Amino acid sequence: MARPLSDRTPGPLLLGGPAGAPPGGGALLGLRSLLQGTSKPKEPASCLPSRDTPSPVDPDSVEVLMTFEPDPADLALSSIPGHETFDPRRHRFSEEELKPQPIMKKARKVQVPEEQKDEKYWSRRYKNNEAAKRSRDARRLKENQISVRAAFLEKENALLRQEVVAVRQELSHYRAVLSRYQAQHGTL
Repeated sequence: MARPLSDRTPGPLLLGGPAGAPPGGGALLGLRSLLQGTSKPKEPASCLPSRDTPSPVDPDSVEVLMTFEPDPADLALSSIPGHETFDPRRHRFSEEELKPQPIMKKARKVQVPEEQKDEKYWSRRYKNNEAAKRSRDARRLKENQISVRAAFLEKENALLRQEVVAVRQELSHYRAVLSRYQAQHGTL
């Protein structure tokens, strides 16, 4: 069963000429004609297969293959108990989450006389203490998540930099090969 044209990947580029053609000459002619676009008479557009033009890649969908095993204690500190474990590979922080929070000045402590410390006062103190604890825990959790994500991104960045170096070396190699070819056979 034939696959649709959109699913096909282009086959390898063969630079040899037709059977019985002189060796080497067909490859040079084939390469020049391919690059100049003058290989053979144009066929009607209805007979030509559609070109497989690559579509833009979404940077968020690219996954870099690397081993990143954070310390289990760090993962435990950056995960909410009873919820899914924090995954630094998938989690994305919004701009708002990463903005530094302004430092608020604390209000002056007002001493409440013992005779005014009734049930309402102690209820409010208890609620305030619980809210302060939740706030500190949430801040600590967010800081731990950011540090684990930063460690992951640093490792990923180092790996990508190595890949860029390798690709640049490969590019310079191919440019050197092309310049030697052009020096020997002329420009394409």
